[in-house]
Parts: sequence; structure tokens; C-alpha cells
Amino acid sequence: MSHPLPFQAVILGYCARWKLQLYGQKWSKEAQFHMEQAVAGIEKALKGSTAINGDSLAMALTGMALQEERFGSKENAGRYVDQAVQILRSRAGSSNVVEVFLHYVRYLMIPPHNSTTSGEGQQWLATFLRGAEELMLEHRTKAYLSAVPQRYAAFQMDGPLFPLLSSGPRPSQIPEDSRIYVVLGVPTHELTRTAALIYITKTLWDFQDSPSKTGRFLDHLCNIVKNHELDKYPACETFLWLLLEEGCDWDIKDSERGWFTGELLKMHKQLRPDLQFHFNEILFSLLMLVPPIRGIDIFEEEQYSSMLKTSEIF
Repeated sequence: MSHPLPFQAVILGYCARWKLQLYGQKWSKEAQFHMEQAVAGIEKALKGSTAINGDSLAMALTGMALQEERFGSKENAGRYVDQAVQILRSRAGSSNVVEVFLHYVRYLMIPPHNSTTSGEGQQWLATFLRGAEELMLEHRTKAYLSAVPQRYAAFQMDGPLFPLLSSGPRPSQIPEDSRIYVVLGVPTHELTRTAALIYITKTLWDFQDSPSKTGRFLDHLCNIVKNHELDKYPACETFLWLLLEEGCDWDIKDSERGWFTGELLKMHKQLRPDLQFHFNEILFSLLMLVPPIRGIDIFEEEQYSSMLKTSEIF
């Protein structure tokens, strides 16, 4: 961090507020100090009265968004993250670390209960599934699999990606009463699993005309799993962060995938929990090159029914 403001927002302020939660407290001088300093620093930076580069300001805003999401107001969290997005999207050459951090925080944010998405936005989910289905039909042909054998092997039950991307179950050797959670009540695994499914599918779609790039991308995924022992200790949260870092060949990188994933995930979060699960199962089945048991037509019907009920309520 090249400026003290993001350190105050991301590290000091977050830790002070987490400490309050840990000990069941509502207030402390330490937390108040770091909060006031971070908020004042951000306000000065936004007004242009403090010398700070865009990456540092975006990281500070993202840190405040994470704080508010976990310990404060979701509405404030949304405002902070929107400001960070505006800074990074309006300029080229942003730091990869800052973008990854912003994407990660956006993916983990839970929308307010009263938030809704337009019918057009919801239709985007079904359109994405249709594209994934079209891709699956192409990828499961003998000609394609002979050119890219990794396409089949990577997602099967004995493959390296199955433990990370499947819906479970995931038995743990740690007894329930011995587990310690950094944050309670946040479904980080399901959110990061959904984001990873979307990100991988989008990338495969981008490379539909290049079996060579598809093969190298799949090799990259398998290397991530092996190098970080995610096959032994599955953690989709870690896997997603490494995906976003794009530590792969330059010609298969594309920073836009992270932004695309965030926008589609935002729509996904508006679905009922059962439809979220259905969407994920369809995507993973298609990655496994298996037609889903409950297909896209059923998903669209239930999605449309859910939208009608929601519109009646509002």
C-alpha cells in the first residue's frame, strides 16, 4: 500500500470493528478513531484536497465497503463500492491487486432485502445458460475432445476441479463445536463457487474458436489446484481469488471477465435460494459435459413464476 489511507480502512478499521463483534461490544474508542479517520480521509480525497492516487483511493473505498457490509450498513457499503468501481472503470492501467480486491468484495456482498432486479436483468441469467448449453454441445463431440482431452477430464468426479465446484457434501474433520469463524452468517463458499462457475464458463465461451487457448486455460486451472493443494484442502474462496489474479499466459488474460462475473452474480443474488442452486447445478452439469437433469426450460419457467409473485407483492 503506497498511502496510509487504504491501510487505515482495509486493515486497522476492519480489525477494530471485527474485535468489537468478537467480544460482543457495540463501541470502542479504537474503532471510532479508525472509522472517523478513514471516513474523513476518503472525503478529503474525493474533494481533491488530499494527494492520493486512484488505486489507493479505490482500495480505501473497497475496505470501507467491506467494513460496512460486515459490521454496518449495506446501503453505505453499496455506495462505497460504487465509488470504487467508478474510479477503476474510468481509467486504464489500474493495479491488478486493487481490481482483484474490489471484485472479491463485490462478489461477497449480500444485497439489501428490498433490492430487486429488472426482468431484463433476470433474462440475462437464462441467456447465459443457453450459451453455456450451446458450448457444451460443441465441446462434447469426439472431434473436440480429441483436440482438447482436458475439457472432459478436468470437471469429472476424479478430476481436480470437482471437489471445488460441485455442490457437496463436504465433510470436515473439525467438530462443529471446535470451529471458529472469522465472520458468521456469510455464505462465502456458495458465493465464491457461483462466481467461479460463471468466470470459468465465460472464459470457455471466449475461447470457443480456439481449442489451444481452451486447453491452456484448463491446464492453468489444474495448476492452480495442484500448486496450492486445493485438491487436498478445497477452498473455493482461495480458488476464486487465484482465478481473478490471472497468473496465466498473457494471451488468455482478460480483465473484463472479472467485471462480467460481478454483474451476472449480482443478478444471481436476486434469485430465490432454490433457483440459485438450480442455476449452479445447470452450469456445473454443462461443465461436466452432461445435460442437466432439470434443464434450462424448467429454470426459466420457475424464474418467470417467481418474478410474477415478486411483482404482485410490490
